[in-house]
Amino acid sequence: MPFIVCIAVCCVLPVMCVWLITRAKTKAVNKKMDVLIKAIENGAEIDPNFFENMESEEKSKRKLTESLNAGVMLTLMGIGFILFAALDFYSFSQWGYLVGVILLCVGISSLVTFFFGLKYKAPEKPSCGQTDGNE
Repeated sequence: MPFIVCIAVCCVLPVMCVWLITRAKTKAVNKKMDVLIKAIENGAEIDPNFFENMESEEKSKRKLTESLNAGVMLTLMGIGFILFAALDFYSFSQWGYLVGVILLCVGISSLVTFFFGLKYKAPEKPSCGQTDGNE
């Protein structure tokens, strides 16, 4: 019985999640295609950026904030697990180091993602000697 639960949680659940996300994206594209086909039939002008998936500024800021929150929380949890393992609370050292290192790595990667996201979202400035063409 535990083997069946393990297979269901480790194999079937991730596959179902990917399938649901893919299905939702496919439905969104199909809805856009229907609108585009009706616009072509009616002779309406079509926006060239119709299918471009542009994130709003608010959504990208929220994603960056979530990345920062996750990075700080997971890093602190990883440090806590490592400290508990080092101080040998409740014979915790057996798995404490492993869990702590994993949480620490995931937290640091979230923080790196946040800082690269900030750098990517920052407007580019012309370097010395270059002009932006507005002379």
